[in-house]
Amino acid sequence: MVGIASNQLRSAFVAETTANTTPSTPSFTNSDVPINMTATPNIIEHRSLAGKGEAVETSIGGIDVAGTMSGTLVYGAYDDMLESLLQGTWATNVLKNAKTTQTFTVENAIAAGDGGTNTMMRYTGVEVSGGSITLTSNADITFAFDLLGMGSADTTTSAITGATYTDQSQRTPLSSGLDVGTIAMAGYTLDAFESATINFTYEGREAQNKLGSDYAKGGITKGALLAEITARVYVDSNFASMYNAARDNNHTLFSTTFPLGSVSGSKYTLVFPKCKFTTSNLDFTGTAAMQDVTIRAMYDEATEDASVKLTRAVS
Repeated sequence: MVGIASNQLRSAFVAETTANTTPSTPSFTNSDVPINMTATPNIIEHRSLAGKGEAVETSIGGIDVAGTMSGTLVYGAYDDMLESLLQGTWATNVLKNAKTTQTFTVENAIAAGDGGTNTMMRYTGVEVSGGSITLTSNADITFAFDLLGMGSADTTTSAITGATYTDQSQRTPLSSGLDVGTIAMAGYTLDAFESATINFTYEGREAQNKLGSDYAKGGITKGALLAEITARVYVDSNFASMYNAARDNNHTLFSTTFPLGSVSGSKYTLVFPKCKFTTSNLDFTGTAAMQDVTIRAMYDEATEDASVKLTRAVS
């Protein structure tokens, strides 16, 4: 044993101009959180009656590239990943969900023994296929991203010629206290929130396998974004309006706004322009009386041409 530790992993990423192709002289950003990627072979077995029906040989039918990354949300640190998550492009500091392909290359490097030569694993055509942002009182704001990739390469000890590596400059964590502004749902006066989770779930978002290649995929399907907000709200003077609305199939559509950040010019405003309550159950099992609320964000064809709108650099 030579003392190698998982905290000696270097995870780096760079945006791709052409999907599934690492830039020729990449300017990698070193991620402060690990980007946990796997390239898993799909093993095909050949069984033989001569071997009493047991396996006598195997081959690889394909390799699936997938991964996760999670940690504390930091303003500006993961804007490339947010583009990929929403399949959109930042335009004048506004990002809306769309159907644009936004990929990046991930390179994970670990020393071969303490102080040894780096062994590098590269994954290409990586997209964020889903994720969540979680706000919990008295804690940090956290994110979790699911990743899918289109290709992977064999390990190597050779860096890409001309590659550079720069540490992330944004380091200040966003907290669920100071850095959460007034959550607003148009038409409702809200009681205090204990927690809220915003899930960016895609239906039908998956890698497209193709004939003639074990490693590369034909792409990743766009899928249908079904964003959902789940929240725990204290039962107080205003809970009844949400409770009643969730029981009314024809309740009025409303917008939901999450202001994230407390430093002028370094804030996000996350808006879901059209929402409806889907559940609003009361929970009296704990010390505090709580209301568990679920909200479905829906496509706004009239104004935003999207179901999610994220603005950065808010003053």
